[in-house]
Amino acid sequence: MSSESRITAAILTAAAAWLGTFPIVAQDLQGRFHTDKDVYTLGEPVLFDVEIKNIGKGVVFLNAKNSNGCLDKYEFVVNGTGTACGATWDPGCADEESALKPGESLRGQWPLDSWYQFESPGKYQVTATRHIPVRSGRDEVHDFTFVSKFEVRLEPADPRYVQSNLQEFERNLHSSDFDVRHTALDVLATTAPVYFESTALRLSRDSDPFVVVHAVAALGRLDTPEARAALADVLAPGKSPKESAPDTPVTDYGLVRIRAIEALGRSGDASYLTLIERYADDANEYVQLGALVAIAQLGKSDAVTQLQRLFLSGDPATRKNAAYALRYSTVPDAVEALIGAITDKDPKVRERVVTSLRELAGHSFGGSEVVESPEKMQNAWRSWWRTHKNNFIFPELQFLCRMK
Repeated sequence: MSSESRITAAILTAAAAWLGTFPIVAQDLQGRFHTDKDVYTLGEPVLFDVEIKNIGKGVVFLNAKNSNGCLDKYEFVVNGTGTACGATWDPGCADEESALKPGESLRGQWPLDSWYQFESPGKYQVTATRHIPVRSGRDEVHDFTFVSKFEVRLEPADPRYVQSNLQEFERNLHSSDFDVRHTALDVLATTAPVYFESTALRLSRDSDPFVVVHAVAALGRLDTPEARAALADVLAPGKSPKESAPDTPVTDYGLVRIRAIEALGRSGDASYLTLIERYADDANEYVQLGALVAIAQLGKSDAVTQLQRLFLSGDPATRKNAAYALRYSTVPDAVEALIGAITDKDPKVRERVVTSLRELAGHSFGGSEVVESPEKMQNAWRSWWRTHKNNFIFPELQFLCRMK
């Protein structure tokens, strides 16, 4: 699993069901999510395991590559008393293809609360789904899907026990075993950033970008003045020897920049807007995307004008990024800017524009958005917006499911 393949701690009971859909190659595979404890203490970082086993007679290749694109996604749904929240994570087919021989298993372990924050004791029902592209030999790529269901049980917090538990993960940050150290970094990044504050501040200056990525995630959760200053220091000019290289998004240096930009964007602290704007035309389109989203979050109405100008760019990737970013600018001008971009000459840009409109406005015209001409689609949206604009309330953006 890649350095980005993590999903972070919450609390599950081990009653994982082996379920799956089996098109051709996938019939040789078995998958499950599971944990090794029945009850957890509120605030304790509890890791869940994912296992894929080859039960067939031939080699199966996981994370198979397909030039036509592939489905590579985790999906989570958690239901509690009066609360329910779904979350998804798309690794983007970035993991390296790996061969799984008969009888072998591929395992990964992560915490769940990179998306969920459990704030109250009780029972929660969790459904976890994994989609992964697979193939056998030269066969075509297929989607292997498996689902597991868990009952999450949390007991009231025991500060002494939780502290002892966290101290163990703190010691594991120095482990010579990469997997043990990786798990400890995941816990630092997601489960208990307050406990690890001084450690996160120190590790944000580490020479290993893989370590810095986790420290940056913890600092983003902390969102204190000291944490934001450390994030800004990570982004300061000259901090990365590959700062101007058009890297892929899975490059650790690129991830450091992207995660630091995202964290500052979500902080709401507009004093860092100027720093982020220097990445608005970054050679790496994914770094640029992170910057444009942060600009939309911090710049409010002023950001819409800045992003709207990017629709004049000759680069379709830049126009697509602008359309994506406008979804995070929850002001009426953002809707109007997106409606104006529906007739973009690039079909992928138009698709992203309409997706952002749907997400931002909470409205869809259904199949007609696919079959109608861009001009007719644009007119339909303009008519709808004229009717709803004066009474429209933008939904609050939520980046973390709070289970109360």
